[in-house]
Amino acid sequence: MSGEAAANAAGLSSAQTLYGYEKDRREPDFSALIRLCNTLGETPNSLFSFPDFNRALMADVMVAVDEFMAANRRKVDPGVKAQLCFAVYDALEAEPDKLRDHNGRLNLSELMGLMRLAL
Repeated sequence: MSGEAAANAAGLSSAQTLYGYEKDRREPDFSALIRLCNTLGETPNSLFSFPDFNRALMADVMVAVDEFMAANRRKVDPGVKAQLCFAVYDALEAEPDKLRDHNGRLNLSELMGLMRLAL
């Protein structure tokens, strides 16, 4: 689909508007973004090359972090806990099998080492 056709189908004022989005010279409002995604058959994450967020993985990470905190009798600020969760999540995204045991559960001993570094 050409830029002109995509812009028309998404209800944008012109292909130049779309070009401005592509070159980071303009930002679409929410409505234009949704129309553009629908036109192109894309999600906002894929359109902007953001990786999809793995909710199941984050749920596993949050449970593991809670278990770590309980096992070590630690309490941290919620903001620090969130940063810790995202640090572990990013590590698991980078090397998904490194921190899991043979049953696929998060390996808490490996994870604890990572969390101690983060704290």
